[in-house]
Amino acid sequence: MPRSVPSASTEERNGIVLEAAISVQGLTKAFGPQTIFEDVSMEIPKGLVTIVLGPSGTGKSVFLKHLVGLLRPDRGRVLIGSDNISVLHGRELYALRKKFGVLFQDGALFGSMSVYDNTAFPLREHTRKPESEIRRIVVEKLELVGLRGAELKFPGEISGGMRKRAGLARALVLDPEIILFDEPDSGLDPVRTAFLNELVLDLKAQTGATMIIVTHHIPSAAQVADYIGLLFRRRLVSFGPKEDMFTSTDPVVKQFLAGATDGPIGMSEEKDRPSDSPDGSKT
Repeated sequence: MPRSVPSASTEERNGIVLEAAISVQGLTKAFGPQTIFEDVSMEIPKGLVTIVLGPSGTGKSVFLKHLVGLLRPDRGRVLIGSDNISVLHGRELYALRKKFGVLFQDGALFGSMSVYDNTAFPLREHTRKPESEIRRIVVEKLELVGLRGAELKFPGEISGGMRKRAGLARALVLDPEIILFDEPDSGLDPVRTAFLNELVLDLKAQTGATMIIVTHHIPSAAQVADYIGLLFRRRLVSFGPKEDMFTSTDPVVKQFLAGATDGPIGMSEEKDRPSDSPDGSKT
């Protein structure tokens, strides 16, 4: 499989041509006998917010790891522009990953470093910028996420919400084209979640970055998403503009977005059952 292929495709929506920042094509992954997802395809629009939803255990975090090349698919590929990240190694993979910023579930801060040093770490690791320039960038990003004044605190001295915002500041210091959020609202109260959603919208307006967010939080999806995808029973059940998803007649989509107990999604994966999609297919 070639490393470089034609660029990620475009889609026309309401007369507007949307370029795909990431093209996921036939993605299939299994760990031993357990298939995580199969034949997942989607075009993630450039400069917009895409939300990936799904019941627990459907492989949403595994999906994110494929986008940044931390995992390789058994079949299929992930195109970042014209680069197939699924087959890259070494320097080529390292260079492509610089396009990404990642906010992990818990912020993934270094416990022995201050908020300032955690945020500065990617700049010191990946650039040759002088400390004066690093300080300017770090202060700018900390101010952007509302952490100015907390520079000298350590992760153990700040709240979970502050740790997530510090992790986001660190993800932003290299001005990434693509930002991945792995359940950013996990463990946050509704008010902090609302502030985080506003921050995501502010970042979208200010940076123009492409954002992919994994979450279970439907109000967040309703507030920040441009596009939504739903994973269920190893498949991508549906993917499209937020408005289309919230008016979908697909039984899985309707149940999940409504948080209802009546439908194909059960209490556990063993209780899940196939669903007849509007086109007559089984999901």
